[in-house]
Amino acid sequence: MNLQIISADSYLLRSGFIEEASELARKAGVDVQYLDFSRYDSPEEALKNPDNMNFLHAIEDDTKPRLLWFDNCDSLAPLSCSLTYSLRSQLTTRLTNNIQSVFIAKKEALDLMFNNYSAAFYHSNFSITQ
Repeated sequence: MNLQIISADSYLLRSGFIEEASELARKAGVDVQYLDFSRYDSPEEALKNPDNMNFLHAIEDDTKPRLLWFDNCDSLAPLSCSLTYSLRSQLTTRLTNNIQSVFIAKKEALDLMFNNYSAAFYHSNFSITQ
Protein backbone atom coordinates (compact mmCIF):
# COMPACT_ATOMS: atom_id res chain seq x y z
CA MET A 1 0.00 0.00 0.00
CA ASN A 2 1.41 3.37 -1.03
CA LEU A 3 0.55 6.18 1.36
CA GLN A 4 2.70 8.91 -0.20
CA ILE A 5 -0.40 10.79 -1.35
CA ILE A 6 -3.39 10.94 0.96
CA SER A 7 -6.67 12.66 0.22
CA ALA A 8 -9.39 13.81 2.59
CA ASP A 9 -12.82 15.32 2.13
CA SER A 10 -12.66 18.67 3.93
CA TYR A 11 -16.27 18.31 5.05
CA LEU A 12 -15.55 15.03 6.85
CA LEU A 13 -12.33 15.97 8.64
CA ARG A 14 -12.89 16.83 12.26
CA SER A 15 -11.78 20.17 13.60
CA GLY A 16 -8.19 20.10 14.80
CA PHE A 17 -7.14 17.10 12.71
CA ILE A 18 -4.44 18.97 10.78
CA GLU A 19 -2.96 20.54 13.91
CA GLU A 20 -2.91 17.24 15.82
CA ALA A 21 -1.38 15.26 12.96
CA SER A 22 1.19 18.01 12.37
CA GLU A 23 2.20 18.02 16.03
CA LEU A 24 2.65 14.23 16.02
CA ALA A 25 4.77 14.48 12.88
CA ARG A 26 6.96 17.23 14.36
CA LYS A 27 7.51 15.16 17.50
CA ALA A 28 8.71 12.33 15.24
CA GLY A 29 11.23 14.67 13.57
CA VAL A 30 9.22 15.26 10.40
CA ASP A 31 9.32 18.69 8.74
CA VAL A 32 5.72 19.91 8.35
CA GLN A 33 4.65 22.41 5.69
CA TYR A 34 1.13 23.77 5.26
CA LEU A 35 -0.44 25.72 2.41
CA ASP A 36 -4.04 26.94 2.30
CA PHE A 37 -4.86 27.34 -1.40
CA SER A 38 -8.13 29.17 -0.66
CA ARG A 39 -6.12 32.27 0.25
CA TYR A 40 -4.99 32.73 -3.38
CA ASP A 41 -6.61 33.39 -6.74
CA SER A 42 -4.80 30.49 -8.40
CA PRO A 43 -2.63 27.53 -7.41
CA GLU A 44 0.30 29.09 -9.28
CA GLU A 45 -0.02 32.24 -7.19
CA ALA A 46 -0.09 30.14 -4.03
CA LEU A 47 3.16 28.36 -4.84
CA LYS A 48 4.94 31.45 -6.19
CA ASN A 49 4.08 33.63 -3.20
CA PRO A 50 7.28 34.50 -1.30
CA ASP A 51 5.60 33.48 1.96
CA ASN A 52 5.36 29.91 0.64
CA MET A 53 8.96 29.37 -0.48
CA ASN A 54 9.49 26.79 2.28
CA PHE A 55 6.52 24.80 0.99
CA LEU A 56 7.85 24.90 -2.57
CA HIS A 57 11.32 23.90 -1.37
CA ALA A 58 9.81 20.99 0.56
CA ILE A 59 8.13 19.71 -2.61
CA GLU A 60 11.45 19.76 -4.45
CA ASP A 61 13.72 18.43 -1.69
CA ASP A 62 13.20 14.84 -0.60
CA THR A 63 16.35 14.53 1.51
CA LYS A 64 14.46 14.42 4.81
CA PRO A 65 11.03 13.32 6.00
CA ARG A 66 8.33 15.89 5.24
CA LEU A 67 4.59 16.18 5.62
CA LEU A 68 2.96 18.53 3.12
CA TRP A 69 -0.59 19.79 3.66
CA PHE A 70 -2.37 20.91 0.48
CA ASP A 71 -5.39 22.41 2.26
CA ASN A 72 -8.45 23.67 0.38
CA CYS A 73 -6.72 22.58 -2.82
CA ASP A 74 -9.90 22.49 -4.93
CA SER A 75 -8.18 24.80 -7.44
CA LEU A 76 -5.82 21.94 -8.37
CA ALA A 77 -8.73 19.75 -9.52
CA PRO A 78 -9.57 21.11 -13.00
CA LEU A 79 -8.04 19.01 -15.77
CA SER A 80 -6.80 22.25 -17.34
CA CYS A 81 -4.55 23.00 -14.34
CA SER A 82 -1.07 22.22 -15.66
CA LEU A 83 0.46 22.76 -12.23
CA THR A 84 -1.27 19.61 -11.02
CA TYR A 85 0.59 17.54 -13.62
CA SER A 86 3.90 19.09 -12.52
CA LEU A 87 3.09 18.29 -8.90
CA ARG A 88 2.33 14.71 -9.85
CA SER A 89 5.76 14.40 -11.45
CA GLN A 90 7.42 15.86 -8.37
CA LEU A 91 5.48 13.84 -5.81
CA THR A 92 5.14 10.41 -7.42
CA THR A 93 8.49 9.78 -9.08
CA ARG A 94 10.74 9.83 -6.02
CA LEU A 95 13.37 7.23 -5.28
CA THR A 96 12.77 7.84 -1.58
CA ASN A 97 9.52 7.82 0.36
CA ASN A 98 10.40 10.86 2.47
CA ILE A 99 7.54 13.08 1.33
CA GLN A 100 3.99 12.49 2.53
CA SER A 101 1.37 14.74 0.89
CA VAL A 102 -2.17 15.27 2.13
CA PHE A 103 -4.66 16.83 -0.29
CA ILE A 104 -7.72 18.27 1.43
CA ALA A 105 -10.63 19.52 -0.67
CA LYS A 106 -14.34 19.12 -1.25
CA LYS A 107 -15.42 15.65 -2.38
CA GLU A 108 -16.24 16.84 -5.91
CA ALA A 109 -12.74 18.24 -6.37
CA LEU A 110 -11.12 15.10 -4.96
CA ASP A 111 -13.17 12.93 -7.32
CA LEU A 112 -11.98 15.00 -10.26
CA MET A 113 -8.34 14.91 -9.11
CA PHE A 114 -8.11 11.25 -8.20
CA ASN A 115 -10.97 9.34 -9.85
CA ASN A 116 -11.10 10.82 -13.35
CA TYR A 117 -9.00 8.72 -15.74
CA SER A 118 -7.72 11.90 -17.43
CA ALA A 119 -6.58 13.46 -14.16
CA ALA A 120 -2.93 13.86 -13.22
CA PHE A 121 -3.30 11.96 -9.96
CA TYR A 122 -5.66 9.25 -11.25
CA HIS A 123 -5.72 6.50 -8.59
CA SER A 124 -2.53 7.84 -6.96
CA ASN A 125 -4.06 8.46 -3.57
CA PHE A 126 -5.17 6.77 -0.39
CA SER A 127 -8.37 8.34 0.92
CA ILE A 128 -8.73 8.72 4.69
CA THR A 129 -12.37 9.81 4.41
CA GLN A 130 -15.27 8.13 2.66
